[in-house]
Amino acid sequence: MSRGAWLWVILTALAAVAAGIAVPLLTLSHPSQARQYLNTSACLVTDAGGVVPGTPAAPAWTAMQSASLTTRVMVSYLSGTGPSDVSSMLSTLAQRKCGLIITTAAAAGQAVSAARAYPHQQFLIIAAGGAATVPPNAVLVPPADAPARIALAIRALSAQA
Repeated sequence: MSRGAWLWVILTALAAVAAGIAVPLLTLSHPSQARQYLNTSACLVTDAGGVVPGTPAAPAWTAMQSASLTTRVMVSYLSGTGPSDVSSMLSTLAQRKCGLIITTAAAAGQAVSAARAYPHQQFLIIAAGGAATVPPNAVLVPPADAPARIALAIRALSAQA
């Protein structure tokens, strides 16, 4: 065999070995990186603006997401279309077994009524003005204090899970 033929055989063999090593390494499937959540959740009711920056619910949603990262409590939200559907959304979240229901959309009175109707859920009602007496499972929080109170409430919820 000539020197050129040997060179061809060697190069072909090296290419086959390299491919045999590279292909399995490049096609390894990586295990799923899905988050493992606790068996509890915190849920937010917003107005029609949702959680877009600049809306009343945006700081609450940001606080909820941050708390979720450290506690593994699952967080979600529902956006209302108007005051008339807030009561049904609160009922929906209670039926979903949200351990903590946070509201920025409801008039405080609607949220207090929902808290009375669903005593096994905790409610954090973000409202600027005072409300009538709230039941033991509800807390009325001014908007400026909401992010810190949300973080505390979600940490407490994770400790109970």
